[in-house]
Amino acid sequence: MPQASDSFLNNTVSPGNFDDQSLALWLDDCLEQQHRVLYVHAGYLCKVVDLEESCTALYPADPGPNSKGSLKKLVGKKLLFSFEVSSETLSNARIANSEWAYAPVERKSCVDTLIATRDGLLGKAKGRGPEISARTAQKVWADAAGRCMFQGCSKDLSEIPLWTKAARVGYLAHIVASDPEGPRGNQKDSHRLANNPDNIMLMCDEHHRLIDSFAPEQFTSEILDEMRKSHRDMARNYLNSLAFPPTKAITLHANLGGVPTYFHDSELIEAIVAMRRAMLPGVIHYVRRKSQRDDRHLPEFWHQYLREHEHQIRQLVSGFDSSSGSVTENLAVFPLHHIPTLVLAGRIMGEAQAIQIFQYDRHRKTWTWNPQVEAHSRDTFIVDSLSPNHAKEVLITLELTAHVDEKALPADLKTSVDNGHLPWIRVTTSNIGINCIGHPDDLDQFAEAARKAIMHAQDVMRVQKVHLIAVSPASTVFRFGQMLQAGHHPEYIVYDRAGRDYDFTPALSITGHHVSATDGQKTHTIDLR
Repeated sequence: MPQASDSFLNNTVSPGNFDDQSLALWLDDCLEQQHRVLYVHAGYLCKVVDLEESCTALYPADPGPNSKGSLKKLVGKKLLFSFEVSSETLSNARIANSEWAYAPVERKSCVDTLIATRDGLLGKAKGRGPEISARTAQKVWADAAGRCMFQGCSKDLSEIPLWTKAARVGYLAHIVASDPEGPRGNQKDSHRLANNPDNIMLMCDEHHRLIDSFAPEQFTSEILDEMRKSHRDMARNYLNSLAFPPTKAITLHANLGGVPTYFHDSELIEAIVAMRRAMLPGVIHYVRRKSQRDDRHLPEFWHQYLREHEHQIRQLVSGFDSSSGSVTENLAVFPLHHIPTLVLAGRIMGEAQAIQIFQYDRHRKTWTWNPQVEAHSRDTFIVDSLSPNHAKEVLITLELTAHVDEKALPADLKTSVDNGHLPWIRVTTSNIGINCIGHPDDLDQFAEAARKAIMHAQDVMRVQKVHLIAVSPASTVFRFGQMLQAGHHPEYIVYDRAGRDYDFTPALSITGHHVSATDGQKTHTIDLR
């Protein structure tokens, strides 16, 4: 970065620099003492000197409405003199040159002319080049985050110190002046960049005067441009750090037991924000089932179900095709569906990306995890009956909400279990009931136990078929499905129970490559690859 003189890279202006108010006080003091004052100017540069002082030091000045009146008072007493020099001469001058042939200011109107000319070059007067539009000003304020962009200042310019009248605390300062004769101005860029936000800095009063009136030669356009970029990037980084990671919401909802299932987006947003995430616009609804009828007791239901929802299932498969590399977003899944659908959706989505799963709290009627609930202690979730023997088939049950009603098992499964021909792996918990999952960590602990059952059946028992029955919260069923590795797991027969008056019946068959259902005579299959 180009460097300015160290003496100017602080947050205060040198005492020798007069802003409008301090200049007015100084001029009034000179008037009271009957001292002659020399006003030296070069374009937008201005310096004043007390001609009665022995050192005749030049003080950089930024005259305005207050000091204009004081200058006119001096004219009335014939105490004001003026002299015009080159910009280079005045920039380098620290004391008045004894050879300057200055002349008295004869009329008070001459003061108006001097200040108006200077204001025009500094872009303070209207009609002297393209105006800064409201849109440009808003962009500059946003880039600055409401702070002075001078290096190391960062003064908060959003606070208004005066309550009884309007106060201007922030200034839009051009890097390349809008007038070619202004600070850092030139014929090529001044008008072209006059309304360009990248050419404008938000500054406090002190530093605005410093770069334009008191020491413009110290602050080249390169130095100021680098200051602006550095401040903008730093402000963006700080503000971006406040943002939660963006997350896409996905629902798996069905009307259950004849009860409509509908949630407003605001309910999903509330749950996601509570986990320090930000929900992206547009909720994706996969395999949404709106039918009010619950015909799951009919033998052809799941065959017809696959046919009816084939397009939606294919959309889900396409949306999570890892080979396309298109699935990169963080996801929040809100599952409340039939058990077979949840297993299938989990199997399709998999574990290849960040997926946060929520559990609906029926008592509190919210998806938001209860902040008052602590995670269960370790070893709460248990895996029973891990047989070391090889077997062609195995029964895995998820019994977290309640124990499986053995009387409701299909007759062939019940007979095989009773005869010892079908090993039975049970995933359960010491906190069985509807509150078995009350914290995200509970879901992680369940996953550890469930993965143990899955891997044991696959790698130790070498089974070819798994009969899966779940009496468990929706979040755990979906999470179980996620752990089934596409193309590598045995066939899973997922069972469903239409109600307490019905037995468990086979619903879907999920293999490594497809899902199917049968009505006893015909089979409908959907490719999952």
